[in-house]
Amino acid sequence: MKTDVRLSTRFLTAQGAHQVGVLVTLAGEAPARRAPINVALVLDRSGSMGGTPLAAAKEAAIRFARFLGPDDRLTVVTFDDHVRTIFGPAPAGDDAAAEAIAAVHEGGSTNLSGGWLKGRAHVEEGFVEGVNRVVLLTDGMANAGIIEPSKLVDLARGAATSRVSTTCIGFGAEFNEDLLRDMAAAGGANYWYVERDDQMSGIFDEEIEGLVALAAQNLEVEVALAHSAVAGVSFLQSYPVIRTAQGDFRVALGDLYATSPRSLGLFLHVNDVGALGATKIAEVRVTADVVQPDGIAHEKLVLPVIANLDGADHVEPTVERTFVRFEAARAREEAVRRADAGDLGGAAQALEQVSATLSPYRAEPGVAEEMEDLADSAQRLMACDYSPLDRKYHGARAMALRDEKAAYLKKMSRRRPGPKP
Repeated sequence: MKTDVRLSTRFLTAQGAHQVGVLVTLAGEAPARRAPINVALVLDRSGSMGGTPLAAAKEAAIRFARFLGPDDRLTVVTFDDHVRTIFGPAPAGDDAAAEAIAAVHEGGSTNLSGGWLKGRAHVEEGFVEGVNRVVLLTDGMANAGIIEPSKLVDLARGAATSRVSTTCIGFGAEFNEDLLRDMAAAGGANYWYVERDDQMSGIFDEEIEGLVALAAQNLEVEVALAHSAVAGVSFLQSYPVIRTAQGDFRVALGDLYATSPRSLGLFLHVNDVGALGATKIAEVRVTADVVQPDGIAHEKLVLPVIANLDGADHVEPTVERTFVRFEAARAREEAVRRADAGDLGGAAQALEQVSATLSPYRAEPGVAEEMEDLADSAQRLMACDYSPLDRKYHGARAMALRDEKAAYLKKMSRRRPGPKP
């Protein structure tokens, strides 16, 4: 695992203070031989999944099952009112798994907790020194079994402490995106939003790519302040931040993939201290369970944050352009908050403002498309066009921007050919 810390410092003349932007980038390396995968596919077959949605989910699940090999372990669980294990637990690569998935048909209500718990139990029973994951796909609300969101999130968090992670895939307009996003975050894996049937296979491919390229789990970054002049910290992404007993700031980032670095952005606010020159103002501590061919190794890295506090700007372009993308994520989250409160005009304004902020970076990959999408979304909001699909879309794009999931942004884009929702 490689860790890079870059700084972009601005001198705030009016306050005589420095604002130090800190970008922590974590890159994973794929092991020479991938670790075994132990996964439970948990598929919603409730009545609302009937027809095209269930057909698309089954096709994607079959592709997922066929990708795994005999050294991997697969379980397939379905749920509606009842929970059924329709394949495994067994070595993967068996055509019986695809046949069992193909035979799934729609049923009744949505016992999401029952399906997830059954999948977790199977994964725990066959625990491997590699990837242990529950992949949950649903299009509806949890309306049977455990339905309280906080309890479901706590269950996912508890499983993660035992190195069983949870990916959640939400399909359509009716599921609770807040619940699935929070379960995935607590579970240390991925949240995917599938708006259209034709996106399903691509999203499953993203999950497969991650499973194969998983470099580390339980990735955490701690920021410890190291100078009395540092007045505070502002984190630029909406990750939960925990204060430790020592007063440090801890951020859980979940999984790290060799195909996709993870970044954490923050500002350190330094009071007027005169011209100190190069000064250690903080320390970054990174911990992770690194996936290796023969098992899991716990690693810890400690890096000093040394800023040049000399009353001048020291701007780093890489940091600045990454931070602008994080601002776009925050603007989409703010737009959702305002729209939920009925302020569609304010939501549109939040998107328009961040689009202008992105303008200097238009030539960079994905930025022009993001600006066009922001402008289109702002127009829809101004026309009082805001639906549950829009809420899910903005939330998922915000997450993808925050986590720098460029491939997912392309797959879920509404600006691709095809009907708009």
